[in-house]
Amino acid sequence: MAEVYTEPVPSAFGAEPADPGTPLPLDGRGAGPDGAALDGIAATFARGNYGTAAPQGASGVRAAHAAPRPASGGSPILSVRSVEKVFGSRDSVTHALAGVSFDVAGGEFVGIMGPSGSGKTTLLNCVSTIDTVTSGHIIVGGRDITGMSRRQLAKFRRDDLGFIFQDSNLLDTLTGFENIALALTIKGEPARSIPAKVNAMAARLGVDGVLQKYPYQMSGGQKQRIAAARAMVTDPKLILADEPTGALDSRAATVMLEIMEMMNRQMGATIMMVTHDAFAASYTNRVLFIKDGAVFNELRRGDEARDAFFARIMEVVSFLGGEAGHVS
Repeated sequence: MAEVYTEPVPSAFGAEPADPGTPLPLDGRGAGPDGAALDGIAATFARGNYGTAAPQGASGVRAAHAAPRPASGGSPILSVRSVEKVFGSRDSVTHALAGVSFDVAGGEFVGIMGPSGSGKTTLLNCVSTIDTVTSGHIIVGGRDITGMSRRQLAKFRRDDLGFIFQDSNLLDTLTGFENIALALTIKGEPARSIPAKVNAMAARLGVDGVLQKYPYQMSGGQKQRIAAARAMVTDPKLILADEPTGALDSRAATVMLEIMEMMNRQMGATIMMVTHDAFAASYTNRVLFIKDGAVFNELRRGDEARDAFFARIMEVVSFLGGEAGHVS
């Protein structure tokens, strides 16, 4: 009997977890998280359901010593506390993360920047539970994920996290509708309620016109917006974005960033985005700069215009000697 797993296959964030999660049968006898029987994946994918339509310097930013607080002052959705990640053996030790601490409040859009090798991708891997911390704690929605079992982690990734990858990671054999719907099916959403949710989310993100297309028939920007819809449709506590505009041209990147800004401001999404691109970072509420495995600087946008925020980000990037990325 065919099986679908509760754990989506990660790729951009690292190796596949050892425990893929609890298999759910497709014959309607499996139970979702709320105990209701699944109607089966086939009903969801019926074609009739598709929609048609540091030191004070030039940057003016202080070096961050205490854990940076959320810009909104609200309760944190994500709390990272004294996280360390060490690679290697006793003779050759690399501290990829060296006591990182910060909070992200609900409804924030936070950017993580830093030079190559600074530890930002390792940080994202640890928050996404693809990798484990050597010491410290990561708390998401009031739960310490560093102490969860493999089965608990599988459920946490399925229910509480949304992912937007650099290369979209859509399944080539599924249409846009099916790629979005799959996230809901894996979570255990009743099949009868899935089409309306998929169509509504696609309309909000401007991709309702490509739901019947396969990924090879879509532009890069359309694929990324389908991926964003897939991440948002399950209403996760936290969306993790790994260089979401890295594979797009400047026009498509701008559209994608405006979509993510809308997801944050109008739909209440909490987003943590890792990027090399100062232009992309200028769309966020707050930017944390990672250097040598630690939070080095922090910038808050406040009521500042995006162009002015971009200029301040560029000053810090220049001060750190990192990559500036998109500077138009």
